[in-house]
Amino acid sequence: MATRPLDSDEPSEQQPLPPTRPSRVLMHSLRYITLAWAFGAAWMYITTGAALTRAAQLFGMPAFGFGLLAALPYAGSLMQVPASYLIEKYGHRKPVFLVSGLVHRALWFAIAAIPWLIPPEAWWIALLVLLASSSFLGHVSSPGVMAWFGDVIPRPVRGRYFSRRMQVGQLTGLMATLLVGWALDRTGAVDEHSLRVTVSALFAVAALVGVIDYLLLVRLPDPSPDPPSPKLSLLSMIKAPLADRRFRRYLGFNMTLTFSLGYVGQFIWLYVFDVVEMTNAQANLMLVGIPLIISMLSVRFWGNLIDQHGRLPVLAVCGVCIIFGGASWVFVTKESWWLGYSASTISMFAFPGMDLANLNLLLGLTRPPGTRRQNSAYLAVNSVAIAVAGMLSGVFGGLVARNLEGWTGSLFGWPLTYHGLLLLISSALRGLSLLWLIGMEDQGAHSTRMAIRQVRANIYSNMQQAFLLPMRRLGSMRRNTFRVRGFLAVPRIGRTR
Repeated sequence: MATRPLDSDEPSEQQPLPPTRPSRVLMHSLRYITLAWAFGAAWMYITTGAALTRAAQLFGMPAFGFGLLAALPYAGSLMQVPASYLIEKYGHRKPVFLVSGLVHRALWFAIAAIPWLIPPEAWWIALLVLLASSSFLGHVSSPGVMAWFGDVIPRPVRGRYFSRRMQVGQLTGLMATLLVGWALDRTGAVDEHSLRVTVSALFAVAALVGVIDYLLLVRLPDPSPDPPSPKLSLLSMIKAPLADRRFRRYLGFNMTLTFSLGYVGQFIWLYVFDVVEMTNAQANLMLVGIPLIISMLSVRFWGNLIDQHGRLPVLAVCGVCIIFGGASWVFVTKESWWLGYSASTISMFAFPGMDLANLNLLLGLTRPPGTRRQNSAYLAVNSVAIAVAGMLSGVFGGLVARNLEGWTGSLFGWPLTYHGLLLLISSALRGLSLLWLIGMEDQGAHSTRMAIRQVRANIYSNMQQAFLLPMRRLGSMRRNTFRVRGFLAVPRIGRTR
């Protein structure tokens, strides 16, 4: 049976691997990339969410500062252009990735020490400076590692492999999230000093596991990348991806979507803390824990759907599903949270598919036929576009927060604050981002209608199984009970009294 080349981006029904068995080196690399991400996910989920927001509040962060806090991860993406240029021109993508990544994670030891080494009036400034430094170094490592992953992981199994890798990280993240929420609530109930000690300890642990993430990848081989190009200029490197029409449409979609999501990461936490008045554990459970559980259950489904139907149809289906994920939080209040939160679970189900399809589409775009691939250049230009959109989003959110901090209104009788207004704007922009997908090509992909049918059939099948499985279990229990009763009632040969 004929199989497609590994570099091909055309999906097929089954996407078979080559007839030869994968090498031991490849299998070893895939396992260690997944294992390393288990530690990386622990770092990520400890250093974001409730812990970071509480730390910013403890350090005296002003309202506009939270907008800057949301913009910092995106500002760091600007470093990917010079990093990509150096990698394309001189090579050495693995050393660049490892050195910058290790320093990026180790800086969280310094963040943990802020309350003990710096005067209180400079705490929030030091937090922003160290977070910016860590973010910049983290993004220096990104072009190299993503280009590396693109060379290591065969195209026919990328959807399934990344879905499995995401599940491992999500399981780690779920445990980390629950522990962080519990620790913050227990110590926060004592006094502010105890809470400050806990936040510092959490960041120190995060720095340790984050460093382990990179150390696990030190001994893995780097497949032969494209040779360095000493004569390459920065301008020509940037022009190559921008000359690709598909890539330009992809950038438009990504920038619009990023602007809609950028500020949400900080202001939704402020909303559940200040307006809904949740505890740390409750907020972590609703904003991180339950979404992670839903994501773990759905990510394999989306990975298989991408391999079967293509990336663009899945991106379109998931894009429609996440539109109301922001607006639904307006209906989460102290008195009644179940209606809005139930509606937001649709978005939680779709986001893993959005991330997987987006990543796979980007990796496919880095391989234009008939040209030198320059994978890191595509990744870097995409990251800069996201950085610009993310920074503008954070600044926009900060300006709205500063100018409307005390504003209140209503929506269909539900109370509305500036947090809710930002979430409504986010939903509107998510819908606008889908316009960029109209006319975009994904060679070999099936129609979006076929993907929708597959989603509908799987949801129906899963709901049917969820309903029938308990009934089957009950029937099995009845049969087993009858057999046990019969065994006890009928004497067996050789049985003594």
